[in-house]
Amino acid sequence: MRQRVITVRPGAVGAGGLALLLLTSCGASEGGSPTDRLPDVTAAPTVPAVTPSGSAVVQNAPTEGVDGAVGRVVLRAYQGWWEARITVFGQPEQDPAAVRAFAADQALGDTLITRQQLRDAKLVMVGTPRNSPLVKSIRLTENPPSATVEDCVDVTDWHQADAGTKALRDPAQRLTRYVATATLRKADSRWLIVDFKREESRSC
Repeated sequence: MRQRVITVRPGAVGAGGLALLLLTSCGASEGGSPTDRLPDVTAAPTVPAVTPSGSAVVQNAPTEGVDGAVGRVVLRAYQGWWEARITVFGQPEQDPAAVRAFAADQALGDTLITRQQLRDAKLVMVGTPRNSPLVKSIRLTENPPSATVEDCVDVTDWHQADAGTKALRDPAQRLTRYVATATLRKADSRWLIVDFKREESRSC
């Protein structure tokens, strides 16, 4: 199996997009408020700094060989997924079609569930998450080809807010910075995020 670790890192990919699981309070008690018990959006699909433009990705990715070219495409897909998620969680009443262009399987399901939970709770996500994704491996000989991206996600400035008043309604306790791992799989000509996991035991 062809597996190579390569360093493909954008600069700060900022206010654009991340896979999330609605804001769940970290260590909240059973008797907490309904807001405290919401899943943590600041986690998965969904989270780069997340910059809306892909320029940082292109500038900092390797440019030589097959791995370099594929690595840049993988990071663009990951960035696009984050941007779509930020948009969807900021406007959960809107059609989430954009997310389907970047995700499938567990990552897509988690994003759609989070969106519905935000809608039901009359909440939106405001502000900007930040991250620093790195392509850890590309497996072109697999069928279908796959890749792994490791990210340091910082959601300190990405908040849960009341959809009407925009008053912040973050859980009493929340994880604001964590390592996350995303798995991407190639489907036809596209790379789709199929899984996104927070690693709460690792700091970055």
